[in-house]
Amino acid sequence: MKNHGFGKLVTFLNQLEQEKISYTLAHHRDETIMVNVAVPSERWEVEDPSSRVLLTYPNFAIKAFYLSCQNLELLEHSKEAINQGNTCSTAVALWFLTCESYINAILKAGCLQSSTPFSNYRGRDFKARINGVFDVLKLVKEDFYKSGIYPKLQEFMEFRNEIFHDRSLGDERNFSKTSFSPIPFLCNQVDVVQATIIVLELCTAFRRVLPNCDLMPDIFVESNSSFCFIKFDNMYSNLIRPFFGQALAKHALSSDLLLEPIVFTLPCTKIISKGSIKVINKALPDSKFNFKANSNNTTIGTNLMNCVRKNISFNTSNQFQLPNYMSIT
Repeated sequence: MKNHGFGKLVTFLNQLEQEKISYTLAHHRDETIMVNVAVPSERWEVEDPSSRVLLTYPNFAIKAFYLSCQNLELLEHSKEAINQGNTCSTAVALWFLTCESYINAILKAGCLQSSTPFSNYRGRDFKARINGVFDVLKLVKEDFYKSGIYPKLQEFMEFRNEIFHDRSLGDERNFSKTSFSPIPFLCNQVDVVQATIIVLELCTAFRRVLPNCDLMPDIFVESNSSFCFIKFDNMYSNLIRPFFGQALAKHALSSDLLLEPIVFTLPCTKIISKGSIKVINKALPDSKFNFKANSNNTTIGTNLMNCVRKNISFNTSNQFQLPNYMSIT
């Protein structure tokens, strides 16, 4: 147990002593002490924070999923010209963040269980971190690289880098394993769905590598005043895939994008025993962040935009306007 964790434990035990509450100590798992307190139906556990892994990928996956749906909705509701989406590059970026955070979460968990410093991989590129997962979990990597997932992931990395770093001089990129746009900054819904498929393939491959865990992202779904969570693979099959196909068909459009994902799943690691890893969800916010929303219907943004419109002369029917980036001196 780290020094700050030990200090936290001692402080907590002193509080129990002062309150004359009986307790026992037990070794729970590596670097963790279980405190069993004599309070009916309760168990208090104090852990060293360094034994935890923060799972960020579900948050990115949910945001990427709904941005993808919004862009498909814009395609569906196109009038006159085809609406190619206004946040496609953002959706693609969030899908790539999902990939990275997904692999990082598994790698961090594996490093903790195998006593391997995560710092060995922290500054490495994405491929090195993927290989790190195979190394720390003692998994055979050859079948994964033969599955066809990684060449698509490589092109996804290249596509993402072109968008993030804006290094293009206008020349087209050659993507042979995917249907990404040859000019990445002009990405549209095809690129969004292609990114979605690659993330699904990666998540399927590593879904079961940790014992007693299903690492497939859960998507938050609301219905009236309630909600539930549905696995990403089901949401792709039942929503994203048919939504994309039917939106294209509505406008007599087609795409050469292969909508059937590669299905390949790695086995569970044998170096981690069952029960060693627990996934904990925090469902309620801290009281200091619990702010009640005003439920009154307002149109603040609409009103402000209407004020902007009043000061602009709209005469496109008489004169087609272009953005003006030239200064008059």
